[in-house]
Amino acid sequence: MISVTRGIWRSILGAVFIVLVFTTYRLSTSSHSYSPLFSTDQPVLVPKPDIIGYKAKPHHQFWADLFVVLNANKPELPSVETAIEYRKDAPKDGVKTKQNLANRATISKETIKELQQKHKQVLNDLPELTKVVYHPETSGIVLVGGGKFSWLAYLSVLSIRDTGCKLPVEVVLPKYDDYEKEIHYCSELLPKLNARCVVVPDVLGPSVMLEWGNKLANYQFKSLALMVSSFQNILLVDADNILVKSPEPLFASQLFKDYGMVTWPDYWERTIAPDFYEVAGVKVDEKTRSRYNRYPMDPKIKLTDEDVDQVPYHDLEGAISDLSSESGQLLINKATHSKTLLLSLYYNIYGPKIYYKLLSLGEQGEGDKDTFPAAAHVAGEKYYQVKSFIKTFGYADSDNKFQGVAMGQKDPLLDYELFQKKAVAPLRGKNMGMQEQVDLLKKVSREDFGEDGLPLFTIHCNYPKLDPLTLMDRDDLYDKEKAVLKYRIYGGLKYKKPTVKDGKLTEIEEDFELQQWKNMKMALCDRKYEFTHFNSKNIDKVCELVKNQVTKLSA
Repeated sequence: MISVTRGIWRSILGAVFIVLVFTTYRLSTSSHSYSPLFSTDQPVLVPKPDIIGYKAKPHHQFWADLFVVLNANKPELPSVETAIEYRKDAPKDGVKTKQNLANRATISKETIKELQQKHKQVLNDLPELTKVVYHPETSGIVLVGGGKFSWLAYLSVLSIRDTGCKLPVEVVLPKYDDYEKEIHYCSELLPKLNARCVVVPDVLGPSVMLEWGNKLANYQFKSLALMVSSFQNILLVDADNILVKSPEPLFASQLFKDYGMVTWPDYWERTIAPDFYEVAGVKVDEKTRSRYNRYPMDPKIKLTDEDVDQVPYHDLEGAISDLSSESGQLLINKATHSKTLLLSLYYNIYGPKIYYKLLSLGEQGEGDKDTFPAAAHVAGEKYYQVKSFIKTFGYADSDNKFQGVAMGQKDPLLDYELFQKKAVAPLRGKNMGMQEQVDLLKKVSREDFGEDGLPLFTIHCNYPKLDPLTLMDRDDLYDKEKAVLKYRIYGGLKYKKPTVKDGKLTEIEEDFELQQWKNMKMALCDRKYEFTHFNSKNIDKVCELVKNQVTKLSA
């Protein structure tokens, strides 16, 4: 029996080893000119799989060790599906007090205890991000590609270069298959733009991918993209995000040096379950109000019992301030925010059934977006939240109903300057009462940090995306007979674009929508670049739309 068992284990280990060898061979042969992100000849043993003689590079070792920690602290619940159940009968209007938020979901004491124990343990066990997993003192921009998103990322990289930004760019591809389908994209198109592909399995290594490869998807890849990028300082942008201002000044700014992390707002107030703070071991002082919405109070206000029932929970000392965050863009320093990144990865890995629910309670946009500020808050690592509200772009449809298509996010450097001038300085040393401060900050929020306040930084074109195939499937948008869109969907948006005229750097006013269609025409119709997303599609039909759009918008 013993010899049979040993034989079975030898077969299993042998099969796993073959998979590893095949994976390595596959990358080296079918991926042609792909160059690994990190290179070193110092081999170390990987904990899993336990194959005698198998060697891995130091960055593979780091990720293997990390995922052992993440796996060891997986919440063990009787039923993950029902651990956190939303209450359909709970009212969602009114002030978001502790009771209002607590009424939105049912979470058992057993679930809280289990999550609390595992959260405390993982926080203790998480390592520091070391220089073996990133190149010190480097800065760059990171996007997630693959399929349709590789096409969108290309448009985004073009926009980055249009701003005059020269920072390197990495497009993270989730799977080897994504790379194999985009050989021309990775080896020809991106390098011309000082950009490159990064393949997640190549960076994380076979040990991690054998166990986790099929468990990671969707929102989780943004957190992974931050992990596998070679840069220390990263601006992560969604593939459907178009920059209209160079991000280079952000990396050199005092704001970034002081905070190490910058987030941008979403539309909604936070709806984090009060139980999350218990799980994370964070104390919320329910008798002290420290802010109005996203603006800090000075001085903080001691609350009466009556006040407690009227004040939004996230205005309390120790809670995470409003507004909820939009992860279409995130600026972060790996060296100063190591714990934030690793803890947010933990929240994302166990997000869909647990942490996404705790951090959003079923509100719109539930996903990875609030994991980053939550992780920073728990880790005690500073971050700056952009205060300016989103500028929504869209069009009026045939029923004269406004249809939003994109989110305009503001320049964080100008936002911080305005915040200090309008929201911080007027309160300093004045010793105002609670209502006086609230009234002042409400006015500041409305008049200085509204939709039409500061200049734009980026346009998140999230629905519909800048994809001609998607647009051609929209009967409400696409006129099939004329092969053109029925509306100017970005409402005539203009922005300032840097350009050189008569040997001097200046700015010209650019038509945002026209510029995107010109970029599509250049890539798909003039130069006929290859993108997997358009394989097997009638590219002539696509180009008919693209060219008609350029003509229509140029008139």
